[in-house]
Amino acid sequence: MSKEKLRIWHVGNWCIHTGQKYIESPFLGQTKGVEILNYAQPLVNALNKIEGAEVLSEPSWDLYNMSPEIFDERLTWATTILFGDVETKCMMLHPDFFNRVKWEGRYVTFPDRFIILEEWVKNGGHFHMNGGWYSFSGQMGKGGWSRSLFHEAMPVVCLDGDDLIESTASFPVRSLVPGHPVIKGISFDEVPPILGFNETRLRDGAECILEIQWKDKWYPLLAGWKVGQGKVSAFMTSASPHWGINLVKWDKYDRFWKQVFTRI
Repeated sequence: MSKEKLRIWHVGNWCIHTGQKYIESPFLGQTKGVEILNYAQPLVNALNKIEGAEVLSEPSWDLYNMSPEIFDERLTWATTILFGDVETKCMMLHPDFFNRVKWEGRYVTFPDRFIILEEWVKNGGHFHMNGGWYSFSGQMGKGGWSRSLFHEAMPVVCLDGDDLIESTASFPVRSLVPGHPVIKGISFDEVPPILGFNETRLRDGAECILEIQWKDKWYPLLAGWKVGQGKVSAFMTSASPHWGINLVKWDKYDRFWKQVFTRI
């Protein structure tokens, strides 16, 4: 895997908005207005500013529909993979499983993408997860990463159930390693209000760079570690709305993400 050029495959944070519902008769209801948004566009823009970087951004439903061949092509192309709000079902359940024609014959199996992803990391890739309602364990456990075969490769331990901690008043943030290259030149005393994060526990042997506080207890906010020849990092809040709606306005936003993907 060439390290000469940063090639980032970003998945998740896309959303389809349907407009207002109009019921004009007892027999007919209309939905007016459809919009497809990439909530991570500010992050994509920041990554595109990294010299020499290429960024491919796709919604999670594209990952769900992705053939094993295209999945392998993405991993061959990418030096860095970034997931945000991607539940494990997008990695596990390919629509072909429900094609009854596939049921004919002896066995029905598909390559396990979590095993493939971990091997990709061990061979030198960088996998990073941002927080959200469907990241880590997520809302009511729907993220599902604590039950995935990739969980042991993550620098944090996910909860078994709901892990969302939210507030409209933000949370304090502190750096445990002030001189770390990832946060060089960035003061987290002035970080914009963060409106939520995923509760996790730092895995033994992993490095915690940033922490976030809730009810007098500090939790991992940014953590990472080496896995084989590669690395896995995790940012337990979102880089986009709604948790990160203020982060995208931060004057250090572009610098922070550049350093996460070039210095961690």
